[in-house]
Amino acid sequence: MAIRTKNLNLIPILQALLKQVSVAKAASEVGLSQPAMSGALSRLRILLNDPLLVRVGRTMRLTPRALRMRKQLDEVCSQLESFFQPEHFDPSTAQHNFVVAAPDYNALLLSGALIEKLHTQAPGIRIRFVDVPYDLPAWLENSSIDLAVCGDFRLWPELKHEHLFWNRVVVAVATDHPLLKRKRVTSKDLQEFPSLHYNTSFSAAMRGTKIITGVPSLDETAQISTSQFTDAVLLAVQSQIVARAPATLVDRLKEFLPLASIELSGEETGVDETMFWAPINDYAQEHIWLRTLVKQCLVPLSQGTTLPSK
Repeated sequence: MAIRTKNLNLIPILQALLKQVSVAKAASEVGLSQPAMSGALSRLRILLNDPLLVRVGRTMRLTPRALRMRKQLDEVCSQLESFFQPEHFDPSTAQHNFVVAAPDYNALLLSGALIEKLHTQAPGIRIRFVDVPYDLPAWLENSSIDLAVCGDFRLWPELKHEHLFWNRVVVAVATDHPLLKRKRVTSKDLQEFPSLHYNTSFSAAMRGTKIITGVPSLDETAQISTSQFTDAVLLAVQSQIVARAPATLVDRLKEFLPLASIELSGEETGVDETMFWAPINDYAQEHIWLRTLVKQCLVPLSQGTTLPSK
């Protein structure tokens, strides 16, 4: 017979009877009255076609079938109980691979913060960074990508998301660049100098299709574009090239290179750096851990950050 035709409420009652070998003790264990337990035993005897408990002298004993069932039933009940226990993900012992989609500047920020954390707290965890595809929802839904950390340009409303911090686009130039002598710099001023821009097409599959982000500095069309912000910034070090790039990247590279940053006047430069994931993974413990870890890594950027006034 199909299991749906059985009264599964009898399972814990049967387990108590086989464990206690006493109607009274079994009734006390499961919180039933003794008459109710006797009635349940009668139904079980009919269902299993076996008396289960029989009186031998002054004691009750289990039938041979009941003895065989006792260990098996304990194992089954233990497995059933585990289904209702909260899931637990322990990064210190887990062996897991994650794929995170992020533009180069966010991959750089996260990698620097993750290296020490993973080495000491989660030695079995592996994280691989990849470019952000335009069709990100499909990649997240089929688990080819676990998480995306990038600007929110309202392209994927169907995804779960959480704001991380406000970034902004600045102009990276060499420390001796002529623009640094000006009190106010606009996008029109940048046209006087060669430039290399980030390509907002997201991937090679989108060749010829430009994504409109709503941030003029990112939507600018240039003769030469690249899929990496870092490329443009590095070229600006020893030349008169102007490179538009996220402030977080330029500030990091300024620690090692002779670079300066210029705030653009008169235009929107803010970028809402956001974390995206598939709804199907919203409650998965390993994904919750990953999202929490990413937030922890970016806490310094989320505190006290403000957008520059226009």
